[in-house]
Amino acid sequence: MKSAEYQGDIGPDGNLYPFKVAVRDGVNAEAVAMLSQTPHMEVTDPNDPTAQGALIRSKTKFKTPEEFAVFPHMMYVARVGVGVDNVNMKLASENGVATVNTPGASTAAVAQRVVALMHGWASRIVQGTQALRSHEWPKGDKNVEPIDLSEKTLGIIGYGRIGQEVRRRVEGAVGNVVFTDTNTDIEGRIALDALLAHSDIISLNVAGNDTILTEEKLRLLKPGALIINTARGGVIDHAALLRKMDEGASAALDVFPTEKQEMFEDPIISGIVGHPNFLGTPHTAASDPVTQKKLAKEAAARMREFAREGIINPLNIPGHSLPNVSMDGTEDGGIVPGIRGVFLHRSVPGALNAVTDCIAKRDINIHDLLNREGPDGLAATVVHLDERDPQAALAILQCINERLRPLRTRLLLYV
Repeated sequence: MKSAEYQGDIGPDGNLYPFKVAVRDGVNAEAVAMLSQTPHMEVTDPNDPTAQGALIRSKTKFKTPEEFAVFPHMMYVARVGVGVDNVNMKLASENGVATVNTPGASTAAVAQRVVALMHGWASRIVQGTQALRSHEWPKGDKNVEPIDLSEKTLGIIGYGRIGQEVRRRVEGAVGNVVFTDTNTDIEGRIALDALLAHSDIISLNVAGNDTILTEEKLRLLKPGALIINTARGGVIDHAALLRKMDEGASAALDVFPTEKQEMFEDPIISGIVGHPNFLGTPHTAASDPVTQKKLAKEAAARMREFAREGIINPLNIPGHSLPNVSMDGTEDGGIVPGIRGVFLHRSVPGALNAVTDCIAKRDINIHDLLNREGPDGLAATVVHLDERDPQAALAILQCINERLRPLRTRLLLYV
């Protein structure tokens, strides 16, 4: 059977309206065009308080109640990038906002930077360049003596997409690769302390900003170890790192605890970047135009899925306000004609009964129904009705509002 098409959202007056997306922070133009050219979607003003979705990079923050209050109808925030540290997930849940980020598109670029930093360290490119700029010829000096990686062990902390891609790219170049991860079920995983004690090179590829390499953990490292960080600045105790560098360790960093010009006012960061055992880049691992375009298009695809089908976090990426919320439709993957309700609400007993009771009172058939709960108390209930009358759906919505008091709601019409 031919799949029914999304016609828009049913407004309080029974009329149809496009799904509105606020695009912020200079998101790639091709991704914006994807949305603006999608039927029944509207790219609206970046500050439009009626926006239901937002594409953001790192400049826009959703970390305080006031920042969420700017968009009282917001239901879905798609972060163009790997991290989501500019979004407070607990507040997102409390405000009925589902979230998603785009880790897949930058995997290759970040893994490539890890490998480049490793080879740059082993080749002593920074030291050689600095000597030649000073009109010195240091061949034979131990400071520019290359390091043979074939007898070195690389330890990967965080064995997700990027960690696995790093391993794939270095196999054959290094002598051994070990890894650890918070997921204890991954076959081959070793303990963090064992990894730190036995690795010559450490690559941090973790999610989140929790400090992993504390002063205590850094004491476990070999004296001349290399630490590569392309994850988040907060995962390392930088004061302890600087002391370790003074003892002979090296640091290859793409991320820092504070960034931009003010970072150099911090004597610890200034000491690290000025250290002879440092090499790094200014958070540019995934900043090339091709990667940025891929990231933006991935975020736009996520937003389009939510706008047209009510799909949230389809890859079930951890750390978000909701897990995967995805209704399959018909057996052949299509969508039957009808009205789909999306209700984001607090996880409370009886929520599902409230929805089904309100529908049963109208004697309308439920074609499909699902409920998902997030880690911070947010839940999503999605119901597809064999009904195309907007007024009937609005009556059901009124009942659900009275019984469940959802934080955010949508009614999507399919014909």
